[in-house]
Amino acid sequence: MAKMSARSSSSSHRTVFVWSDEYLKYSFPGDHPFKSLRESMLRKILETKGAFHEIDMREPEVVDESVLETVHSRDYIEFVKRMSIRGEGYLDDFDTPAFPGIFEAALIRVSGTVTALKLLKQYDHAVNIGGGFHHAKRDAASGFCVFNDVALAAKLAEKEYGRVAVIDVDGHHGDGTQFLLYDDPNVLKVSLHMYHTNFFPGTGNYDEIGVGEGEGYTLNVPLPPGTGDDLYLKAFDEVVVPKVRQFKPNLIIFVVGGDSHFDDPLVELRLTTLGYLEIAKRVHSLAHEFAGGKLLMTGAGGYNYDATARSWAAVIAEIAQLDPVEFEDIHDCCMMASSPLAKEKVLKVIEELKKIHGL
Repeated sequence: MAKMSARSSSSSHRTVFVWSDEYLKYSFPGDHPFKSLRESMLRKILETKGAFHEIDMREPEVVDESVLETVHSRDYIEFVKRMSIRGEGYLDDFDTPAFPGIFEAALIRVSGTVTALKLLKQYDHAVNIGGGFHHAKRDAASGFCVFNDVALAAKLAEKEYGRVAVIDVDGHHGDGTQFLLYDDPNVLKVSLHMYHTNFFPGTGNYDEIGVGEGEGYTLNVPLPPGTGDDLYLKAFDEVVVPKVRQFKPNLIIFVVGGDSHFDDPLVELRLTTLGYLEIAKRVHSLAHEFAGGKLLMTGAGGYNYDATARSWAAVIAEIAQLDPVEFEDIHDCCMMASSPLAKEKVLKVIEELKKIHGL
């Protein structure tokens, strides 16, 4: 059984975990890398550590599909419904296959993020590990993502909180979120991701900063292969933290992809679980500094299922202020350094971003 921390001894829990067994239906067939096993493994870790003695768990309330029109076209929604009935083919260019019931499977995951947002009226922090579909566009699926719950939550949150910061640490650029909100000055879009020629989705260079009223409200931190904990955290501290402080958000949406981990088969970054923990400490601190603690965490990518589950668990333990001793055995042995070539490139990116964003 997990030890009770001073914070969790209160009868009022400050963190809520949104979960439905229906999430497990969003899992692509065959040898597709996106499997819901990740979420199952995370829940097992949290249960084993006694986390749910200190974190409340709530079922998502299924949203009416009309809510999807906040960020998606009606034609696209109807297309997904038709493909869901058909149960075969692809929703995009061969990344996101249709299967029977994919519409309902995607809708329940989006519902989890919307529910988590609503629960922030009762809690400081809300986690929907089943969310984080940051590649989906207005009229198209992309990168295993059907409906963009991140952009949807940001737009809904604007009405309640005014200024919203999205901090995305998935190994791939959050292109769908960026372009759905590219002209929106009320949402700061921050994405740290691997970037090089021919790497999906091919966007997210440091000169993509927004358009119109949204100019200056997109911050991309493109990182080369071989970027480890040291330089990732340096970029975060020297660029992301001051940009968020400059923006002063009233809510932070934290998109945590597990594919920045060094063991991920699709991405060549070198974060460890200890690196994820350090990032979580910074985001958690920023939430309490500016947003009164209001923090919504989602999952995202992650294709080494064990590494992803452990990275998520490390982040949730920090957000919920669970006893760190209970989670020592989930961590990698030590932090990883960046390659010499990566160091040169990251330092250049940091300097360029400081000039572009006036940091």
